[in-house]
Amino acid sequence: MKRGVAIVTYNRANVLGEIIEAVRTTTPDGTTICICDDGSTDTTSDAVKVPGIVYIRGDNLGVAANKNRALFALQNCSTLCIIEDDLIPQSKGWYEIYEEAALASGISHFCRVQNKFVEECVPEFQNYMRSKGFTPIYSPSPRGDLTFITHDVIEKVGGFNPKFRGAGHAHGEWSGRVYRAGLTGHPNTWVDIKEASDMFIQKGDREGGRWNLSENELRRQLKENRLLRKRLDRSGYLYHPLVLT
Repeated sequence: MKRGVAIVTYNRANVLGEIIEAVRTTTPDGTTICICDDGSTDTTSDAVKVPGIVYIRGDNLGVAANKNRALFALQNCSTLCIIEDDLIPQSKGWYEIYEEAALASGISHFCRVQNKFVEECVPEFQNYMRSKGFTPIYSPSPRGDLTFITHDVIEKVGGFNPKFRGAGHAHGEWSGRVYRAGLTGHPNTWVDIKEASDMFIQKGDREGGRWNLSENELRRQLKENRLLRKRLDRSGYLYHPLVLT
């Protein structure tokens, strides 16, 4: 089984080395690890000089383009994970937990649901997963700082829509297509596994990186991407070809 982890980053060289080391030392042997750099202007290119790490750099086009680079690099993996540059694993085993939970549940998409919980609506599923050693937790909306998927997602949904530029809504639009394709596997829609989620800490969150914009520019990007997402959601399409930009 081929496994992969992509760390997507922009101008976070100050924490990137720590994240790379944490991912490198907590993932299974043989896992492909790549850094996807959305045109950073800081010292990111120096921070990624780690043996065995794949480095992909493109123009500064925003979250959608950078996560497409991640999917493109790992498209031949059976399971893969995209981590944003503010999330740091603390111990071994998180990747295997998500992988085993996917196998046990048939769910092809797990995402972080930190601080946005909803109650279980299918007790039988909760009991079944607990019998396998997993505690599922749920959210009304997907977070983008960690997304664990099986290869089925790339086959059925493809990539992020490159019409999105800058920050906001690209990941939610893509995850919406994953849901409509029937790959989240649960009425509560967005599922995380507590045993794996508890192995991460956030560092920085909205400090620096893609959020280091003027307030007006950030508002402009979020507004344009929100309107774009509404239009795309109404269209009801599922698949977008995985394009590398």
